[in-house]
Amino acid sequence: MSDPATMRTAPSGSASYQVVARRYRPQTLDDLVGQEHVVAALRNAIRLNRITHAYLFTGTRGVGKTSMARIFAKCLNCEIGPTDKPCNKCDTCLAISVGQDVDVIEIDGASNTGVDSVRELRANVGLRPSRSRFKIYYIDEVHMLSTGAFNALLKTLEEPPEHVKFFFATTESHKIPITVLSRCQRFDFAGITPEKIVETLDSICHQEAVEVEKDALWTVARRAGGSMRDAQSLLERLLTHSEGRLSDDQAREILGLASDDRMLDLLESAAAHDLASLLEQVESAMAVGVQPGDLVSGVLELLRDAMVQSAGSKGPLMAVGSRQKPRLEALAESWGMDSILAAMQIMAETKTRMKGNPQGRLLAELGLARVARLDRLTDLSDIIARIKTGGVPGPETKAAIPASQRAGAITRQSITAAPSARDSVAADSGEHRREPLRPAVIKRVATSLVEEPEPALEIPAAAPNQNGFLDRPDFEKIQIRWDEFVGKIGMRLGTVVAGYPPKSYSPTGEMVCEVPLAFDKMAEQFTLPENLSKIESASRSIWGKPLSLRVVVTDKAESVAKNESDKESRWFAVEQEPMIRTLVDMFQARRFWIDQD
Repeated sequence: MSDPATMRTAPSGSASYQVVARRYRPQTLDDLVGQEHVVAALRNAIRLNRITHAYLFTGTRGVGKTSMARIFAKCLNCEIGPTDKPCNKCDTCLAISVGQDVDVIEIDGASNTGVDSVRELRANVGLRPSRSRFKIYYIDEVHMLSTGAFNALLKTLEEPPEHVKFFFATTESHKIPITVLSRCQRFDFAGITPEKIVETLDSICHQEAVEVEKDALWTVARRAGGSMRDAQSLLERLLTHSEGRLSDDQAREILGLASDDRMLDLLESAAAHDLASLLEQVESAMAVGVQPGDLVSGVLELLRDAMVQSAGSKGPLMAVGSRQKPRLEALAESWGMDSILAAMQIMAETKTRMKGNPQGRLLAELGLARVARLDRLTDLSDIIARIKTGGVPGPETKAAIPASQRAGAITRQSITAAPSARDSVAADSGEHRREPLRPAVIKRVATSLVEEPEPALEIPAAAPNQNGFLDRPDFEKIQIRWDEFVGKIGMRLGTVVAGYPPKSYSPTGEMVCEVPLAFDKMAEQFTLPENLSKIESASRSIWGKPLSLRVVVTDKAESVAKNESDKESRWFAVEQEPMIRTLVDMFQARRFWIDQD
């Protein structure tokens, strides 16, 4: 790094002491870190004499926009220039380096936003430079100019005098009118990688004669977020606390950051679903001055590194050093990509909610608790594939989802509903069979549910008819087991005739049902050969005799379903559908209802 006379370290105790960020500001194109693409373009422009009249430098804070503007100005106005290697010794170069050259006018766009400032600029544009080759106007934070100021600048910007150059810098290029953007040559400055920041900080520490652990420099680089100026400011803060040597633990204590090991301990507790240990880790981090926002940001960065490791990427790690990398790899392997992504989403949402909220610690603990409650997730595509093939999850899938949190594990309250009329009929007939669950209209949300495992729904086949059960048209006995018949013929047929038992029965074994006009199209299914076979098979199973079923569509049809509980046959028909049974088996689903008070 170049060391011009104006940038040398001031004596200890001197009133002219300069901070690290100013003392080690880049002075040549070679000194700029992380902006090689911009440097290459400007070098070629100088060498080929293709220097345009307006340049826009855009990028996040502290990546070298102002430094680039000053260096480029020196390249154009140096006594030996135009050159891509200014001497940094002539009066022009030295004056530009400290922002005091009369022909390089630096304007703060944030404090000179009005039309009057631009009018004054336009009035002076026509005047030739005092001693230099070009008169250069550098406007920082140019996006802060008002609409009127931009409009006043347009004509001059489009056709300036040959001796005038405009340099603009901004962190928010989207706020600049397109009419201005189209008149500038734009250069986007990239964020500086942690590796390059560490290399630069290490050089500064060597020149300052301070021994700093490499891990401490990595901590500063990660905290800087791609900004070299932020990294240098943080280093300045550390150097004021050091006595010739600085460790990573000291750096984290000074900056109020949790150590890598502490953050890994916290995330390992979350991955192990150990909420008590996780909350203790949060308390210990707060006790040493770690702020809730920094804690959440640290967890997010650590999860990002875990995602990189789980994906098998060779990308750089942002949150941990080489010493902690094996622990991170083990964590990523045991937790799995789906859980890592879910945890990242939770913590990102937590960070958003914490902005401006005084309950930062509470929200941080809430987010971490939700992460600790995550279990290994099953890929949705696997579930869809099993549903399509009619399969059920294997042991490995069931083991990955605890019973208490399985997607389909539904609990229910004990049932106290009064028996329906059909229950009484079944009891009077002396038949003993397991009644399927009946849904009821939910009037109130229960405050707690008690888990009661429910055995799988099973309906025993009817015993062969020994007494000529249907030798006579006994519709009452048909209705007793009508629901079972509806369940046997499947959902598509059963939903049509569930509430409409036969109105007549012929000696030839034909049952006739009347259904409303709404079932006009669906009634046609009862004439298909495969459905005729299904009806005969179901009737033989229920009544011991193959019967046929004719469905008549009429506007005089009346349903026997008087209330919600009398519609059990429809539920039963749905539950007997193969696809529904597959879903029930896969997700361990159970119907449930809540009784009224």
